[in-house]
Amino acid sequence: MITKSPTKIVPPPEPSPLLDAVTTLTTVLEAENKALRQSDFGASGALADAKRLAIVSLESLTHHQPPSPRLMPEALHRRLDSAIEQNRLLLRRSIDTQQRVIATILQAIDPEPLDGHYPGHNGAESSHRNTAPVALTLRA
Repeated sequence: MITKSPTKIVPPPEPSPLLDAVTTLTTVLEAENKALRQSDFGASGALADAKRLAIVSLESLTHHQPPSPRLMPEALHRRLDSAIEQNRLLLRRSIDTQQRVIATILQAIDPEPLDGHYPGHNGAESSHRNTAPVALTLRA
């Protein structure tokens, strides 16, 4: 006679706010990285609030004590580390690109190089160019 052993029921894993926060931040970073790779600054800018919220959420969970490596699967840890490193490199590249664009626009506005000198005494003309400083803000 074959007896059937009782099936062991394994309870589902408990939800982990830490894993959820890490997964959310990783997903947002990966989306931002994709947009930055495509130089889609509008899309990357649209993710700024989600990125800030994900960072604040993760920081609030790890404020008093850093998470134990046992609490996060190794694959997720590697994925987050990779997303952070790529994000750093892509943001640096994007900042460099935007600085070159701004420099090009400024040169198009006034192609003479700025010499940094002010007008002479009592507003008299000096031999140096006296152009007002220009502030330029570009938003994606």
